[in-house]
Amino acid sequence: MITRFAVLAGLVALAACADAPAPTVTAPAAPTVAATPATPAQPTRPGTYPVFFEPWSANLDDAAHSGLTRVAELARANAAVPIRVIGFADPQGSREANIILSRLRARIVADELVEKGVARNRIRIEFRGPTPGFDSLESRRVEIRADSARPPRR
Repeated sequence: MITRFAVLAGLVALAACADAPAPTVTAPAAPTVAATPATPAQPTRPGTYPVFFEPWSANLDDAAHSGLTRVAELARANAAVPIRVIGFADPQGSREANIILSRLRARIVADELVEKGVARNRIRIEFRGPTPGFDSLESRRVEIRADSARPPRR
């Protein structure tokens, strides 16, 4: 699992790449699994579960860990279904910094699912970088999708 120090170091590196002024690196606010309108028990669309993040953060808080526990339970109960973990970021800062951040967020969520018992070879990580036109919580997310249309990555 990535330590807080590694996440903090990654965020400092991201800040150096950003076109916007570097964010203050203090104890960043933690993400939450969406409480409204969607939680892991209530996907945004069938088979999709979001985890939201604060700006320039890739930390998981207790609520996110709890939500990911429920997602992992569902994934283990449906062991034949591949899982896609897709990271996004808001458009603030440079495109390169946001691509790195969206990848980091996706990797952290995938690692958490593996720690909770989901086989790593079932998980495919994708990252999209900034979400144009959205500068809100919805753009700073990772989506976990049950991907019945594609086989798992080996």
